[in-house]
Amino acid sequence: MKALSILLLSLLVAILPGVGLALEIPENYTNSITALDFYPGGARFTFTVDPYDQDGNFKFTLPGSFNSDSIQLLNPEELYGDIHVEKFSRTRWTPSRLEALKNECDRQAQEIAKLNAKKSSLSQTLSMLEEFRPEKSTPDELLNYIKNTQALRLETETELADLNKKISDEQEKLKMLNDELNSKRPRGENIFLVITGRTAGKAEISAFTSAASWSPRHVLNLDSDSGNVTASMYVTLSQKTGLDYTGDIVLHTKNPGENITTPSLDPLRVAIKPKEQPIAKVGTASYSRANKAMRAAPEMQLDMMAEAPMLIEETIEENKGPAVKETLSDRVIEIEGFVPGDGTEKEFETEISENLLKAQLILTLIPEKRNNAWIIASMDKGNEKLIPAPATLRVDGYESGKIFIGEYETQKSIPFGYAEQITIKKEALVEKTGVSWFSGVFAGGYKLEITNGSSTEKIITVKDRLPIPTDEKIKLDVKKIDPKEKERDRENRLTWEITVPGGQTVPIIVDYSLSYPSGEELQYK
Repeated sequence: MKALSILLLSLLVAILPGVGLALEIPENYTNSITALDFYPGGARFTFTVDPYDQDGNFKFTLPGSFNSDSIQLLNPEELYGDIHVEKFSRTRWTPSRLEALKNECDRQAQEIAKLNAKKSSLSQTLSMLEEFRPEKSTPDELLNYIKNTQALRLETETELADLNKKISDEQEKLKMLNDELNSKRPRGENIFLVITGRTAGKAEISAFTSAASWSPRHVLNLDSDSGNVTASMYVTLSQKTGLDYTGDIVLHTKNPGENITTPSLDPLRVAIKPKEQPIAKVGTASYSRANKAMRAAPEMQLDMMAEAPMLIEETIEENKGPAVKETLSDRVIEIEGFVPGDGTEKEFETEISENLLKAQLILTLIPEKRNNAWIIASMDKGNEKLIPAPATLRVDGYESGKIFIGEYETQKSIPFGYAEQITIKKEALVEKTGVSWFSGVFAGGYKLEITNGSSTEKIITVKDRLPIPTDEKIKLDVKKIDPKEKERDRENRLTWEITVPGGQTVPIIVDYSLSYPSGEELQYK
């Protein structure tokens, strides 16, 4: 009978397709990863698989975190027939990297179970004390029984209270361990994929997963002595496939295009515009659905890089390869290192192609905006080599602010914060408004005081303005600008370059008047 059962089971496995594979639940998946490419929306893994027999048949398994539709053969010329991808359900998979954490969770759960068993025993003791009734006895024996019962009850209740506190603490610890384990578990942990086929040699297969992300950041350090900017770039990676990887990694700034078609241009036709139709009215509001539809702007899709808000648990690793390579459709970064499959963020330091940006330090004062100077690095060539990313700004190694470097953006002037020791004070000169029979006169002007609180001489750029008459009836008369401005643009904005010794203050005087028709008032915009 037993032999017959085994025979029937064997026939069932042979007849039903996929049943045999479904029973082979993998504990460890393939580690034959030969390449890893990160994109803004995920990562593409490349695997190399050896045939398991002389006919070239191969089979390997992947976690359910990979998109089954994305699996493709990279060397189809060596393939006999098609590759087959099948999806199966499985028990919850714990990667080997997480086994120690899972075992700790299990031990913690067992400890709580033991404490709960002890709690049940103590609770049962209290119930017995409540329900037990002594037989008839002498008053002395009854008194001793009451005293002993009270002492035992007090001891039991105290132990139970301590035990409840300990159980609560251990349950909180278990929750923290489970939260950590669940946060690191791979996506698709209840699914696995089986890929089969036949090749003449090794099969190179790629698979895409959305359970991965990367993000860049820059650190720009301004040397206040030379004015040059040193640019460093860091990249942060994470992936939750459950597969660890060590080796070369390529980071792409663009997702591969899908459903790309050849561009075409429709002909432009012109015709007599039909007369406008009456506008339909609903209640007191009127509208034209056709016009409204024509005016509707198309939605714009923005490519965004995914970020995993997770703490960086590993140390920074140095990149051994070149930094940014630019193609016609993409910019890529090549790094090398280890990326775990549990979602832990890893940060790598890279070298950018031009890590020294030639710049000139400019200290700019605009009293209409603030009373201390902007620190600006001005460049003949922009920083278009930097890929889009947040940038931390530093001056002489100390953090001064943050900016964002935009897509293919040429920033020839980068603000690095404020120089608290370089200040400006603006005071109006004595204003006088006179009125005659024919006209009014406004005597204006101001005094600027530039103070260099540092110990060394500084060249400081100062910007201010004169009023612009927007009516021909208003006349501007500039009486005095001392020292003379370096530049005055068409909108009466003034620019000076003032050399201020360390610890000293230098003044600028601007004196002007406005004349206008009598009986009118001036309005500033």
